[in-house]
Amino acid sequence: MRMFLHVIVPLLIPFVIYAVWIYVDAKRQGRGKPNWEEGNWFWVMILGAILVAGSLGYLATRGGDPGSQYQAPRYEDGKIVPGKIE
Repeated sequence: MRMFLHVIVPLLIPFVIYAVWIYVDAKRQGRGKPNWEEGNWFWVMILGAILVAGSLGYLATRGGDPGSQYQAPRYEDGKIVPGKIE
């Protein structure tokens, strides 16, 4: 799941946004089917790589210490105690 959230999703977001934009732009100009060969796919790939690098950088700097333990949320004395990293 971590690989999906920190690698696949940031890599796919620019492609999805660009594909939707090409489709909407072709419909707006009355061209019917969009021409997928004419596009700035190189820059879309670069943006995806930048987002992946940023996501992994964020994960590396915001993660817990190597020896830390995660305590899941629990129900205690009628209240929910949130999870934490110790």
